[in-house]
Amino acid sequence: MSTRTLVLLAFVIGAVLGLAYAWLIEPVTFSESSPAQVMKPYREAWLIMAAEAYVQDGDWARTQARLNALRDADLSQTLTALFERYQANGPNPTARALARLADRLNVRTPAMQVYLAAITTPTPEITPARGTTGLPRPIDAPEATPTMTPEPLPRLPPTVTPNPDYQVIDRVAECTFSPQPPQIRVVVQDEFGQSVPGKVIWITWEDGGQDRFVTGLKPEIDPGYGDFDMQPDRAYNVGVDKPTSVIVSGLRADACETDGRTSWRLILTPRLP
Repeated sequence: MSTRTLVLLAFVIGAVLGLAYAWLIEPVTFSESSPAQVMKPYREAWLIMAAEAYVQDGDWARTQARLNALRDADLSQTLTALFERYQANGPNPTARALARLADRLNVRTPAMQVYLAAITTPTPEITPARGTTGLPRPIDAPEATPTMTPEPLPRLPPTVTPNPDYQVIDRVAECTFSPQPPQIRVVVQDEFGQSVPGKVIWITWEDGGQDRFVTGLKPEIDPGYGDFDMQPDRAYNVGVDKPTSVIVSGLRADACETDGRTSWRLILTPRLP
């Protein structure tokens, strides 16, 4: 028997024995892997997709099943660390979705509360008068002829703006030097003196301009702190929650020392009844 034949025979015998071992003695078994068994970047991607899906459909039972699949004993810590990483890049939908999911799990940080502070203006509903459909009158519909002249309405007293819900307990003028701009620096506290993040502070000025910021974005200064850059030629008003709730008015960045401009530091607390 030639050497070439022996080599071919050995190859065939080895292949047969290998197939027999793989198929009969130690066959390969397949099983589905879970999110808990994949690498960390894929687990984080799973958590982000679960948060975004919850924001879209609000299905908490399905979201819980997705979170349970991670088998993460420190899910709150994982979620907080992931949120902090995303919110460091500025406001974005992913951080907002993670904050929403964390809130559902009773996990809250000052930065999360900033994302959860919804600023919405409800649209008033117009209730049609009794006996009408609420639909606009057709153009060709004839005007209804009144059968009697209505009495003139009594003159109402001028509208009185109610006192705002917050008050100033401390107001300090501080001199700010270039290149730092003069600012309105606000700290919001509750009735017990604890700092409150997530409060919406409105800034308005004479020509109808307005802007807003939210406390809590600089927790290294104070959890209830927020600031606004001032322009030298404007007088600013400060309100909480809505632009019409003015607490302080007429704040100006006047010159204070050589090359300096006045900044204002305010501490706001709820107004006691």
